[in-house]
Amino acid sequence: MSVALHGCGGVCGDDGFEWKQGSNPACRAAATEPTTTTGPTGTTEVPTSTSDPTLPTTGSTTSIGTDSGGAACGDGVVDPGEACDDGAMNGPGLTCKADCTLNACGDGDKGPNEACDDGAMNGPGQLCKIDCTANVCGDGDQSPTEACDNGAGNGPGQVCKADCTDNVCGDGDQGPGEACDDGAMNGPGQLCKADCTANACGDGDQGPGEECDDGNGVDTDACTNACTAAVCGDAIVEQGVEECDDGNDIDTDDCLVGCIAAVCGDGIVHDLIEGCDDGNKIDNDACSNACVPASCGDGILQMDEECDDGNGSDLDDCTTLCHLAVCGDGFIHAGVEQCDDAGESPTCDADCTPAMCGDKVVNPKAGETCDAGMETAACDDDCTAAMCGDMHVNAAAGEQCDAGGESAACNVDCTFSKCGDGVLNATAGEQCDDGNTAEGDGCSSTCKAHKVVFVSSVPYDGNMGGLTGADAKCQALATSVGLKGTFLAWLSDNNGSPSTRFTKSAIPYVRRDGVLVANNWADLTDGAIANTISVSEVKAAPGVGPEPCGNLIGLTRTNTATDGTMFNAAVSCNNWTSNAANQITGGGHYFSTTSNWTAYVCAQFCSWKKPIYCFQQ
Repeated sequence: MSVALHGCGGVCGDDGFEWKQGSNPACRAAATEPTTTTGPTGTTEVPTSTSDPTLPTTGSTTSIGTDSGGAACGDGVVDPGEACDDGAMNGPGLTCKADCTLNACGDGDKGPNEACDDGAMNGPGQLCKIDCTANVCGDGDQSPTEACDNGAGNGPGQVCKADCTDNVCGDGDQGPGEACDDGAMNGPGQLCKADCTANACGDGDQGPGEECDDGNGVDTDACTNACTAAVCGDAIVEQGVEECDDGNDIDTDDCLVGCIAAVCGDGIVHDLIEGCDDGNKIDNDACSNACVPASCGDGILQMDEECDDGNGSDLDDCTTLCHLAVCGDGFIHAGVEQCDDAGESPTCDADCTPAMCGDKVVNPKAGETCDAGMETAACDDDCTAAMCGDMHVNAAAGEQCDAGGESAACNVDCTFSKCGDGVLNATAGEQCDDGNTAEGDGCSSTCKAHKVVFVSSVPYDGNMGGLTGADAKCQALATSVGLKGTFLAWLSDNNGSPSTRFTKSAIPYVRRDGVLVANNWADLTDGAIANTISVSEVKAAPGVGPEPCGNLIGLTRTNTATDGTMFNAAVSCNNWTSNAANQITGGGHYFSTTSNWTAYVCAQFCSWKKPIYCFQQ
């Protein structure tokens, strides 16, 4: 059975056999490879079968003829002698031309990849260049439609502009050889003239910024060589118009501001020439007609003069300054003033009377700070303010004495010196003065300083809170009876001892009753003391614990040797923080003046309560 195929052939649409058109995309691929059969007219290729339902059939074997035409241009097959064959795609402007030759640059047929093709007309200076690219502005090849083309050299300010037109005067683009080019703005009176030269002063054309331009070199006419209109003050004398022109606005030199030469009577004082110039012809006013100022002493009363008697005397009613004589003018007015020093002076009061203390006129220049006419609580009779220490006894101010400072007889507060008056007077031999004559309070009844020592009225066990706690107990006892200063306990442990903690006094140590204990620290620590420390802070017997130590009473806690150092670290009741009954400490005997006053005289338990020594620092 043979099948007739339609729709493809030598060229798409001529009903040829599609399998010969494999390169033609317009035709379908055959359903199967063809087979060869022998018919009455020869050998013919037909498909053996097809599954394409679109292919027509006759229902019986049909002969489709032979390929008797042979190779043909346009059948989509590149045959010998053909450069190409795209079948229906052959033709002008296509890759393959109608004669099956390739479309090439210069053949006059613009191919798919060509911008243009004018054939033999392609080349330099043509619309289409030799490589079939369009001749465009900026490629450096001047085409028939371009006035110029310098390629990369095209642009503003160049011979050839960016649009390949010539740069000419008046186009608004300043080209080579042009001083300027403002386009339509070129012309007379403009910055750029019609010939593209710059408008300049002196060219006779008044351009912008020029007030005038007469084109001449005369600087003294109405238009200067700077093309400015001649005006007064330009430092150029305009002929026939100005008398002078010094170019400044100084009105007192040779040329006035109005460019008029200065003369006497013009109302302007000519420096270094005129003394005055009032611009009038009145000769007896402040300025003469010769421009000389009127002066005091010329016998003419001027506007600023109070008087002018024309003489040289300063003792009459009119001074040589042409002022009426008054107190304070520095001139003694005869018969009126006793003195006049132009104000207050050491010898003359401000009222032109001689300076004198007691005249009730305070004159600081004369050394007066006050003047009440007599001594008052505020003013001494020497006219100085009352002040203790001025060596002037002012009874009205309550002064008993005034030695100009402290003296043996006079305190610094101008009261008579006396021990116990509360005013320390070292010149009178006082080391202290606490305002009383009591003993044992740090200052004796003879005003001699000492350090107070007492044994506590309260006994304590071994737990006193350490050295700090013991010090606090001494301080509290001292404060309770009004004693001043710092008090420390005479105790030693691993944290310190009197030798390391105390201020070593250079003045005597005394009891609360004023009795001497030692003359100083060295005397205190030499092994013996002058008198027992057996008086408490309240000037009574010290506190006594109930526990005996043999037959001794009057024991104290110290753990301190006679030189003020620690006796033994093991007997300090654990640094005075323990009152255990099984711990031992030691101390002195406050009824003793030997080394036993502080040395270890017997063992004491830390649970016992004993008094302690307290020393003022």
